Amino acid sequence: MSSAVRPSAPPSAPPERRAAPGFRSVDRPVRAAATLPGWTFSDPSLYAEELRRLFYRTWTCVGREDEVVGPGGFLTVEVGGSGVVIVRDKEGVLRAFHNVCRHRGTRLVEECAGTGLSNLQCPYHAWTYDLSGQLRGAPHMNGVENFDKRDYGLHPVALETWRGFLWVNLDPAAPPLSQHLGALVERARPFPLERLRRAHRVTYEIAANWKLVLQNANECYHCPGVHPQLVKITPYTSGEEDIHRGPIFGGWMDMVPGAETLTPTGRSARQRFPGLSAEDLRRVYYYVLFPANFLAFSTDYITLDWFQPLGPDRTRLMFDLYVDRDEPDPAVDAMDFWETTNRQDWHICEMAHLGSKTVAYDQGRYSTEEDTVHAIDQYYLHQMGLLDPARD
Repeated sequence: MSSAVRPSAPPSAPPERRAAPGFRSVDRPVRAAATLPGWTFSDPSLYAEELRRLFYRTWTCVGREDEVVGPGGFLTVEVGGSGVVIVRDKEGVLRAFHNVCRHRGTRLVEECAGTGLSNLQCPYHAWTYDLSGQLRGAPHMNGVENFDKRDYGLHPVALETWRGFLWVNLDPAAPPLSQHLGALVERARPFPLERLRRAHRVTYEIAANWKLVLQNANECYHCPGVHPQLVKITPYTSGEEDIHRGPIFGGWMDMVPGAETLTPTGRSARQRFPGLSAEDLRRVYYYVLFPANFLAFSTDYITLDWFQPLGPDRTRLMFDLYVDRDEPDPAVDAMDFWETTNRQDWHICEMAHLGSKTVAYDQGRYSTEEDTVHAIDQYYLHQMGLLDPARD
């Protein structure tokens, strides 16, 4: 039978940088702390270690289980540049595998999604696997010494579902998804996640490091200048952070009196989700699921961001907007609101990335409105081992 293996590990960041004084100055109370050094947003060796330590070892939400339609349905995704194929076998069981042939490493499936697969066949030399990942056909291998097809099945990838969402983890020793989600499970309980259907998907390519994009999602210090339409509905100093210990960070913002949801007018023709408390009906909840996702709960729709690093200087972001499956309204107003907001964010992230590479910039200081960004940066440093040179 096939055994799981950890994906090949990029080299570690240089030890002298892992012990840099600039990192220790981040790991202080927010009022005394400095921000991450500018070089951390562009350094190729650090980026390679981020993939190994973070993106290859954590749960990533890659979509909804209804995207894999029926036995033989499939979905391909990239996690830190490493390909994964998700399939339903003939019994309808969801399975995930590294999207790579065990012969010479060729990508097995090129299409993004589809139906009707009966097997997985390498397009190069026709090694063929069943939908449980076992190698069934390997032409001209009968005369090869010590070759047993049972030893060359596809490498499995950990896969779990949570209330309709699909999650994968490249770490063969992955802890349960529930451990990753933590307190978010209870916070999300009032919202009908099982009933969602995707109303919109937009993919953005951002000329900025993934950390800058993630940081941007966790503070509204920038909102008065960057998002005038947003602060009219949710004042930037409103709300509270209620989960901030990692890997989940976030909280809520309060809507102004009379506002019902986040749209250009603050109104909506959609039914608000049933069973929400009076508090929930006045709030919008935002949570980062470090390092790859950002989940937001409004009163009548849900959004999911998926951060996909493409290199130290570029990030792909997939933005999905969901409504109740029985909701006839297409939520164009909500998507218009977020299209405006997102593009404002990505522009300012690109400006921040350019600035971080300037020779005059080293480190800055956090404002009192950036305590969640500070908490995320501290978590990042600890997860990366950048405060402990002895850690491998």
